[in-house]
Amino acid sequence: MKKRIFSFLMALTTAFALLASAAPALAAGENSFVAAGWYTTFFIKKDGSLWGYGKNDQNLLYNKSEKEVTEPVKLLDDVKNITVNRYAVLAVKKDNTLWYWGNVGGANQSETPTKLLDDVLMVSIDETYSYPMIVLKTDGTMYFYKSKEFEAVPHTEKAKFVNTNGHNNYFITESNELWGWCTEKDGSSSLGIPGPVPTPQKIMDDVKFVTASNSATMIIRLDNSLWYVGEGDDGKVFDGTQEIGAVDTPIKIMDNVIYAAVENGRHFAVKSDNSLWAWGNNSNSVLGGSHLSAPVKWADGVTSVYVGGYGHILVTKTDHSLWAAGRGEGIDGSPNSQVDLTLCATDIIDQPAVWALAEVREAEYRKLVPPDMQSDYAKIVTRSEFCTLAITCIEQTKQMTIENYLISRGMEVPETSPFTDIGSLSDRARGDIQAAYALNIVNGTTATTFDPNSQITREQAAKMLTATAAALGENTTAQFPAFADSQMVADWAKPYIGFVFDAKIMSGVGNNNFDPRGGYQRQQAYMTMLRLYKLVAGIN
Repeated sequence: MKKRIFSFLMALTTAFALLASAAPALAAGENSFVAAGWYTTFFIKKDGSLWGYGKNDQNLLYNKSEKEVTEPVKLLDDVKNITVNRYAVLAVKKDNTLWYWGNVGGANQSETPTKLLDDVLMVSIDETYSYPMIVLKTDGTMYFYKSKEFEAVPHTEKAKFVNTNGHNNYFITESNELWGWCTEKDGSSSLGIPGPVPTPQKIMDDVKFVTASNSATMIIRLDNSLWYVGEGDDGKVFDGTQEIGAVDTPIKIMDNVIYAAVENGRHFAVKSDNSLWAWGNNSNSVLGGSHLSAPVKWADGVTSVYVGGYGHILVTKTDHSLWAAGRGEGIDGSPNSQVDLTLCATDIIDQPAVWALAEVREAEYRKLVPPDMQSDYAKIVTRSEFCTLAITCIEQTKQMTIENYLISRGMEVPETSPFTDIGSLSDRARGDIQAAYALNIVNGTTATTFDPNSQITREQAAKMLTATAAALGENTTAQFPAFADSQMVADWAKPYIGFVFDAKIMSGVGNNNFDPRGGYQRQQAYMTMLRLYKLVAGIN
């Protein structure tokens, strides 16, 4: 299958050479565990090894003598996320060091991985050229890198996500605000802010993800609504019902979106039911025809999509497999034709959603997430797992075992448990449940049952987070905020939601809603445990 993909891609090289004079607007450069480069595919396996194959015109696959590498080759170990464009690969390793090979920001050309910086959470590189890039460090500060120099991005609040397309630069703060600025002196119609924007300005509230090409920006808000600003495909923008002209301020175009990608007028959205939709420029015949005036369903079971040079498309699925498509890979015909996605890798690493990536990685770095829980990030967290997270947070905050902490409080873990339904759990899980019960972080579902595998709701998570804070000595008194869906919140949960909201540990889901009975994912639990840990530890 791999040979088929890249034999096809190489066959296009001559045709694309005619277009070389016009630099394309690529959607490469975004930080992830999969990357679509210039006809090149990169992916990280579950063991942390980075692999790549495809076109090798910039020697990013190490072997100078090979113009095409048809089978995946191992490039680096202990990698947790990557960023690529035509000229460079940047890899953040598990120890938070940033490495590169190729050509970035005017630095010396490197044919093998070279360390660039320490204490890095993520990085985003310009989609077409070798610079600029934005680096997000573990302490939430940002640096703009160009011409061999790191320049601090001025902002008073810490960031948790960064993105650049070379002209427009974006970051999302810990309070979910989207900010941006433009390196073009006259500004950019796709930034969402009129006029020149030489320094960061606020664009929108309640944002968890942003992606951009040179002419368009797509924004996902906390309520999973997708917003759009820019020129679209040749000035045609889908507004949710029909096509209109270019828009210079963000408009809502779709609901229930968990991931999005945009490149050269091509638009992709992954919805919460894991269906993949595409619209706009379809010159690569992904779904037949040359232009899709409205979103067309392409595939099911999808978690994310990435677009590289001239429509080289990668799709990840729920079974941790990686699939490729692109020009000529689709079936000609009506817009509803299905593309023949081609399997190119299995057993790829599981990774947090892009909006959770920075905080989850920091939580793992601070040892707040046990190694055996560093996967299945979108899974709804269970009562037993939350107990383990709460006890781990206490141990890391106090820098002592839970046994010693209980002794310091004049307490101890009971030798026997009142719960009869936890016997099949691991020793660690049983101990964490008993310790959490002793500290009044959790209660049983009855006098003799705990229901360890029951999934947590958002209001239950608020209660357990607040109880963990109280077990660490925090004053948890707070007023319940006036959410639009307050009538859905159980009375017992209101004081706890008041504390986590006031302490900025949990926030709403957008549109002033809290969604108290919604499921609480592992990655959300890791993020909020990190915030609780930093609050108690006094870490800004």
